[in-house]
Amino acid sequence: MIKGSARWVADFNEFFRDYPLGNITFDLFARGRTRNRGLFLSRFFAWTALPDYSVSLFCVDATESGRLSVERLRRIIEVALQTVRSKELKWAWLIAISGQELSPQVVSFVSRYDRYELGLAAASTLTRELVVSNTHIGRSIKKQLKLGKLLRAFDHGQAS
Repeated sequence: MIKGSARWVADFNEFFRDYPLGNITFDLFARGRTRNRGLFLSRFFAWTALPDYSVSLFCVDATESGRLSVERLRRIIEVALQTVRSKELKWAWLIAISGQELSPQVVSFVSRYDRYELGLAAASTLTRELVVSNTHIGRSIKKQLKLGKLLRAFDHGQAS
């Protein structure tokens, strides 16, 4: 994500690798808030103008189980939504990355996904395909994280 030159949307202050939630192990799980910390002026602006929501980021590498299927994606989504509800998060991003080509069923499912509290993205490092859910939070994955730019970096061997 750093190579994708992501913008600051949230101040993620806790990062976990290989984080088990339910029966899914997320390769990356981050928690934070939308109100950032900073020096005096930026902190003053944040406290007066920005909302203070609890947010989260879930990333899972779906390559190890073969091709990403709609059923596997539904199980991952259910675990993420349970976490959103239990931790009282305002919204969360869920990114499923696959080393295989995305099936038309997965592309259709992700593009039609419409839950407000969870932005969903599926990406293929093989074909550089990226599909996001058609919600404000989902579209922000492409815009704010610049995940497409990161996928293109795989072509040039720059991503790690």
